[in-house]
Amino acid sequence: MMVQVFAMWDTFPCWSWESKEPIDLSSFVKTFQKIVPNNRWVFCRSEVAQTTRQLWTATTVSNRNTERGTAQARSLDAEFLRVLAGTHNVSEAFKRAGLANGSTAGWLLHIPDQSSALDVESMKHHAESLLTNLGLDMTSEILKIDANGARALGISLDDSLDSSRIEASLIGHILLSDVGNAQ
Repeated sequence: MMVQVFAMWDTFPCWSWESKEPIDLSSFVKTFQKIVPNNRWVFCRSEVAQTTRQLWTATTVSNRNTERGTAQARSLDAEFLRVLAGTHNVSEAFKRAGLANGSTAGWLLHIPDQSSALDVESMKHHAESLLTNLGLDMTSEILKIDANGARALGISLDDSLDSSRIEASLIGHILLSDVGNAQ
């Protein structure tokens, strides 16, 4: 029997989606809050989620902050967006990384509990169910480096940076979200 093993960085539980109509954020959030199974599910803008390493870094930091009681946000999903956006301010995080009113595409992310194994099939089933119940269509979009998306998160970039340097900037941005807060 051959078992296939993947490094944590190789994949992240995320699903791209699109909507035929621009979403009304207020009603979308109300519906999502009624049907979401737990606070490990979060939506973000298309250009925000860029690499698996970036998303795993945000997962590690937000899980750690929540476990230690040092999270700035009241829930894990909001803390995840806060660290992904690289800011102390939760409302600023939603402006930078959260869905905007009128969005027609984005990412549904599952924030893994790193203390237990991932049940990939169950997560995929939940993702498909959430997207369907919200009237969204799953797409085959893949994570990709986007300098404009990094800038939207508040990262200052030199135009000559290659994708590996942009990824390093994205990760550094996450790690700096708690600088001055670590005491």
